[in-house]
Amino acid sequence: MRADETPEEVAAPPRPLPSVDIPLLRHERRAGRQVRMVWVGVGTALALGAAAAAYFSRGDSPEPEPDAREAATPPISDASEAAEPVATDASVAAPPPTAPEVELRQAPDGGTRLETTFGSARGFRPALLAAGLDNEDAAELEAALDGTLDFRRCHPADRMVFLRDADGRLLRFEYHESRRRYVLVRRDARGRLQATQVERPLDHVEIARGGVIRSSLGAALESAGLGRTLVGSFVEVFDGRVNFQRQTRQGDRFKLIVDEQRLDGELLGYAPPRALEFDGQRTGQVRAFYFAPTGRRGDYYDADGRSMRGGWLRTPLHYDHISSPFDMHRMHPILHRVQPHNGVDYAAGTGTPVWAAAAGTVIWAGPKGPNGNLVGIRHEDGFTSWYAHLSAIARGIRVGVEVEQMQRIGRVGTTGRSTGPHLHFGLKRGRRFMDPLAIINGPGRLLPAGLRAPFRRLQHQLAAALDAIDAGPAPAQTEPARATAAAPVNVPLD
Repeated sequence: MRADETPEEVAAPPRPLPSVDIPLLRHERRAGRQVRMVWVGVGTALALGAAAAAYFSRGDSPEPEPDAREAATPPISDASEAAEPVATDASVAAPPPTAPEVELRQAPDGGTRLETTFGSARGFRPALLAAGLDNEDAAELEAALDGTLDFRRCHPADRMVFLRDADGRLLRFEYHESRRRYVLVRRDARGRLQATQVERPLDHVEIARGGVIRSSLGAALESAGLGRTLVGSFVEVFDGRVNFQRQTRQGDRFKLIVDEQRLDGELLGYAPPRALEFDGQRTGQVRAFYFAPTGRRGDYYDADGRSMRGGWLRTPLHYDHISSPFDMHRMHPILHRVQPHNGVDYAAGTGTPVWAAAAGTVIWAGPKGPNGNLVGIRHEDGFTSWYAHLSAIARGIRVGVEVEQMQRIGRVGTTGRSTGPHLHFGLKRGRRFMDPLAIINGPGRLLPAGLRAPFRRLQHQLAAALDAIDAGPAPAQTEPARATAAAPVNVPLD
């Protein structure tokens, strides 16, 4: 077990890939055992019933013995369905698998196209054989799919398509795990089967809608013909500005511009909304616009081009309290001399997860003198963040690796020069250390000057589109509205 893992995170050693002749799916093996247990139970019950009948029939009975005709007539009972003897041994085989539905039709070139489902076959090879392939074709197809298709994750409803030429030679195979993604196997110029993953493109349909909240935001979205999953977009984008559990009131309005993602005309989901608006009695009107310039990660910004995240830097852990703030004239607790404290110390228990405060590239990951186990991350605009005294560094965190905001990079410890378990979190811009709390609690980061003009053009277009949406009457102002909620204070996270 690694030092940065709890016992629950340690996975069992990977088992080898099963052969094609043994069950591939755990639920299928369980189902087989359950069927065998049912058959054993039925057999045992019949045997006990027969023994009991024989025992009671030996006693003095006032009833006459049945004649031959009556004896030949089976009694009307559930047991009459067991016309054949039932094995009571635990090794009894499960009923044979049901044959999957098969669609066979002629191909334009004189060949054949067969479409079927994986069905209840006990493995990938049996499924291929049930579809009509011989052992040679099945073995060649398996070899081509090795590393592309996980045979252990096959499901009965998965579709398989086989295309043969006029001579019966297998030309093409498709394995459809979902409507959007499938594995395609074709013969290359040398006649060998080659497998690739295929993802069907989605159709994007832009819609602009709004509505009035009567009971909840989710119900209002549903009434407007939208999915409730879009509630998450509002909650995430307006985090820190609107508390949808406490601040929403009947009569509040919403608007959004979003792309529906469709496949063959069917709605599969939504792209990130292009623009969002919430107009509430307790919040006033707040708007957010999605902007993704070339070569940069997309994000939501207010009308001034400032990030909606309420500070691009996040607190890097759940902590108990701040044991030592940023202080250029701090008395060092170990060295007993005045020495700048170029960061913030977050007191927390050993093993508490530490995550990246912002997206970036790892520039240091390992021991570094008094810092103990240290991770350094380079961010945009010349910023670097530092995480010291870690008990362990997360697996995969090494120099050159790209990390996302809130991605775990290690765990709290007390390595290096430390008086107890805590995270020393430092922030640097260029060659100068800065107080992280001033940025974590500050307003969202403003777009760089070179991106503000294209953002303004997009924002004007989206704002006009939001204005054109009829979401119903404006909410009654039961109390003074405010554009945003108060800036979050620096308190421990729950």
